[in-house]
Amino acid sequence: MNDYLEIFEKFKDVKEIFDLCDEVLNLRWFYQTGQYQLMQKHISTLREKYLVESTIWNKVNTQPPKTYDQAYINAENFLRSQGAKLIIEKIADYKNRLSSDEIAFIESIK
Repeated sequence: MNDYLEIFEKFKDVKEIFDLCDEVLNLRWFYQTGQYQLMQKHISTLREKYLVESTIWNKVNTQPPKTYDQAYINAENFLRSQGAKLIIEKIADYKNRLSSDEIAFIESIK
């Protein structure tokens, strides 16, 4: 499976998914350019935006990241999970827009 963002971008007509794609791109930009303080700030903003979801995420993922790499991976995994959840909950016909492999991928991470 290629990058999950390619799947999510098929749903950019839905504001929540559009915003989430932008959040992923910002996270990746900060990480790839070594702007770790901005990345941490972005992650904090995401935590506030998705307060309930991030609280649940942190109860399941009890080991807090100790490095910038771990923080990045954790945030990527959270956003991937959040995006799959949004697609399934907000887009009734999501299966009509995806291949069978993409459907299986989305449903495996919800």
